[in-house]
Amino acid sequence: MKTKAIETESRMIHGNRGFTLIETLLAMAIFSVGILAVGSMQISAINNNASARMRTEATILASETVEELMSLEDYNDPLLGTDTQSASSSNNIYCIEWSATEDSPIPSTKTITLSVRWTDGEMGCGNFDQKENQVNLDFIRANI
Repeated sequence: MKTKAIETESRMIHGNRGFTLIETLLAMAIFSVGILAVGSMQISAINNNASARMRTEATILASETVEELMSLEDYNDPLLGTDTQSASSSNNIYCIEWSATEDSPIPSTKTITLSVRWTDGEMGCGNFDQKENQVNLDFIRANI
């Protein structure tokens, strides 16, 4: 009786010899697919963060330009004329344009429309054939 129990126990120990090569390769393949998915997700996150940074910089630049235009002492300053005005940022990535509409929405006011544009991947204000991004601000200046 004792020998039969030892034989059965011996088979159980010797029957479980570890992983086969096929099992190991299959586990590595599944692991590789998971790592590739995480890598792709990281690239997407980096691109989205860069886009958000550019949009934030453009919004800040637009706000600063609005503050400068609002702080002009003369209501009839040439910078607040009805012709389209333009400038570029100090780092030459963003293009800033604005124009004023007289007596809008009521008399003795100007509605000023400001736009900040930039492209992904190319510096300067010249070529907007690529994907163009834009931030727009409208504000009203009263003749007080």
